[in-house]
Amino acid sequence: MRWKNTDGWDLSDMSASIAMSDSCALTADERRPFVLFTCSAASKALTLGLTAGQAAIVMNTGGTNAVTVKNVSTDAGTSVAAGKVALVVAGSAGAGTVTVLN
Repeated sequence: MRWKNTDGWDLSDMSASIAMSDSCALTADERRPFVLFTCSAASKALTLGLTAGQAAIVMNTGGTNAVTVKNVSTDAGTSVAAGKVALVVAGSAGAGTVTVLN
């Protein structure tokens, strides 16, 4: 997180926006508490890669395509439809729980 020369943090320092056309995993720089993503193709997966005890709120900002969200590649994952928000919590050994909130 980068501090701005204001009197605190800026929300953009805590979020990442991902545009994907294929399944992908977040890079270290993209692993933030808030992740917005859109996918231009169907049946793709987004892998977060959080370490145990970390959590992230993710939102599918796309227009039509659902994306399978998981923490590590061996997780079953949960489908997050367009316009939906999910909470991802990393458990022991990197396994995660994905809960769609709306």
